[in-house]
Amino acid sequence: MVLKDFVELNTQEQNLVYRWRTHKNIAKFMKSQVFSWEEHLKFLESLKEDFSKRYFLVFQDNTAIGVIDFVDICEESCEFGMYQSPDLKGFGGLLMQTLLDYAFQTLEVKHLYARALSINTKAISLYLRYGFNFSKKDEAMSYFVLSSGGGGK
Repeated sequence: MVLKDFVELNTQEQNLVYRWRTHKNIAKFMKSQVFSWEEHLKFLESLKEDFSKRYFLVFQDNTAIGVIDFVDICEESCEFGMYQSPDLKGFGGLLMQTLLDYAFQTLEVKHLYARALSINTKAISLYLRYGFNFSKKDEAMSYFVLSSGGGGK
């Protein structure tokens, strides 16, 4: 896997991520479901100064397969998000393993958090398959944690 930091994306890659992120099959599971190209570019620019977030376009060979991200990064923990290209199938496990390796080996966090809309059964199933535990659930969201690895820097 090759991870390309969002702050290094070229225009074609920025457009690709925007197209994926606004695709109906991805956007419906996101906190912000609608946003403009200008908002997308502003967000990408904000990542240059925000060290509590890391976003990556993930490549297998020369094919972009998805996005992984880490937010609220601190010494002990962070939360992640991920989605694969809407044009591909079967890369969820590969994206998950890539993000677990990054979180526990590179960021060296002890706790990795996730959340998913409760209707997103594919994400919930994937998280449980990779050892995440439910931490709580409300009307709309399910919350997960996986504790392992590092211990901060």
